[in-house]
Amino acid sequence: MERSNRRSTFVEKILNAPAGSIVYREPDIVLSHDNSARIRKLFEKIQGREVLYPERLVVVLDRKMTGTTDELMRDYNSIHDFMEEQQVKHFFDCDKGICHQVLAGFIRQGLIVVGSDSHTCTAGAFNCFAVGLNKTETAFLWKKGEMWFRVPETVKITLSGKLRPGVYAKDLALWVMGMLKEENVNYQSIEYHGEGVNFLSIADRMTIANVSAEMGVKNSVFPPDDLLADYLGDYAVLGVWADENACYKKELHLNLEKVFPLVMTPFPENEIKGVGEVGEITIQEGLIGACSSGRIEDLRVVARLLRGKQLAPGFQLSVVPASREIYIQAIKEGLIDAIVKAGASVLGSSCGPCLGSSHMLGAETKRFISTTNSHSMRHMTDVGVEKYIASPATVAMTALRGKLDVEIAYPENVFEYWTVPIEAITIGTGEDRKNRNIWNYADIDHIAAEQLFPEKRTYKIPIECAEAMKPYLLAGLDGTFAGRVQAGDIILAGEDFGRGRLIKHAAIGLVESGIAAVIVKSVDRSFYRMAVNCGLWIIIAPQILETYRVGDQITLNLEEAVVKVNEKPYSLPEEDPVFIEMIRKKGLLQLS
Repeated sequence: MERSNRRSTFVEKILNAPAGSIVYREPDIVLSHDNSARIRKLFEKIQGREVLYPERLVVVLDRKMTGTTDELMRDYNSIHDFMEEQQVKHFFDCDKGICHQVLAGFIRQGLIVVGSDSHTCTAGAFNCFAVGLNKTETAFLWKKGEMWFRVPETVKITLSGKLRPGVYAKDLALWVMGMLKEENVNYQSIEYHGEGVNFLSIADRMTIANVSAEMGVKNSVFPPDDLLADYLGDYAVLGVWADENACYKKELHLNLEKVFPLVMTPFPENEIKGVGEVGEITIQEGLIGACSSGRIEDLRVVARLLRGKQLAPGFQLSVVPASREIYIQAIKEGLIDAIVKAGASVLGSSCGPCLGSSHMLGAETKRFISTTNSHSMRHMTDVGVEKYIASPATVAMTALRGKLDVEIAYPENVFEYWTVPIEAITIGTGEDRKNRNIWNYADIDHIAAEQLFPEKRTYKIPIECAEAMKPYLLAGLDGTFAGRVQAGDIILAGEDFGRGRLIKHAAIGLVESGIAAVIVKSVDRSFYRMAVNCGLWIIIAPQILETYRVGDQITLNLEEAVVKVNEKPYSLPEEDPVFIEMIRKKGLLQLS
């Protein structure tokens, strides 16, 4: 395809198509970890025999836990055998490091990087289009070598100034997350611009890009500048970057000198506050490191704060270097010595602690503070443990006092971005939302996947029994839907469709019921890919919803990518023929 003379964003350039288009591209790197055993089963299920491009695979076993189970050992044996059979060169066994850190050793700027882990977005620090995919998509990639992508709209964030002493990249990452909670950024890309970027190290950029998975955005990316060139050992600045005056969905500005230490409580909603707003609460346990904040720069900060001191009585602090190389470097610099002498434990370079599969979490733990992200350790709330997320410095200072504390307190500590927790909306008795073949929920934002299909039913209905799912469709939104839905019906919905826990039954059930399409203002990133892979056609077209009035007729033409409201046509962005075939055949696996 020839690129036009349009002024393009980074992601439009790297995918060579305008925002909204659906294209098929061949990634340069395909990352996976311990879930490679399940990916292998899916690969064989779709009659995969030889990986098409084994040289593109990077496979890292990084979930290792204390006390390996028989099931995990079988998985590891399966992965070892498969890597040898397929002659995968870039295979890393246990304890080499966490996959996102190991991947940094193979990264070059301007690549398309995908991985079967949501935090693959960390590689955006290296001027890459880096996104997480699911296991089914990864298996498909092993066999076919290409994958569909929707080209996201882009938010431009211009940074000025530089972070003050005692304020770190994790604080900035939380700040951006809070700032974007007031914006609609679902499935969008973030570009970081401005002179403030020059003061962010590559480690800082990795921490900031890493949190993209929690913000609902598709990816985050930093420019190919002198700092990156030096890091990669290049003599010249290479890579891909947006054109001047490219067209952005939103443009935001942030003065880094305004940022102060923050803390987040991830459940039930990501609530971010200044540390001073939370107060001196007592905390019993902490974790520093892993893929979010386990680099040598982070360990230097922690060692500096802990050196010559002792943790508060009874406080348990665990530190996880992001890779074996970082661990060894920390030993050489005396950082491990300072950390251990202060009373902390240094664990191996794995994701075990983030997944709650290690010796962490003592019986007396009521509150836990971590540098990891909000998707980690979800089980904590089930056992009554409050979880907080903060920078390595804040966690280290809290470990020394046994109470939430910061390295440097700033007088301005009230975080200015505040969002009201989302409450589910349901359709009242006697309210009819169906007209013609249109189910109109366009005025309702944040329809959760659990409203589309009750999670408790997922344990009773096997994923293969699609017909049995139909009576429970939209049970948490509209009690009349399941009994009246017909083949060819269309659903209209507002912003953030499919949010919350990922429920595959919702998509499969809607496809089985004959829903022709779901037209939304915006959609949850993870739900979108899962649902489309199941054959559910989701159209992101706010302009159609703004035009539609009750009683209007909507007609769809998948092949020509056209939607008509009455007789007025709305041309959708480019849709690759393979994507059209996937929707027609009701799923990605049907293409295999």
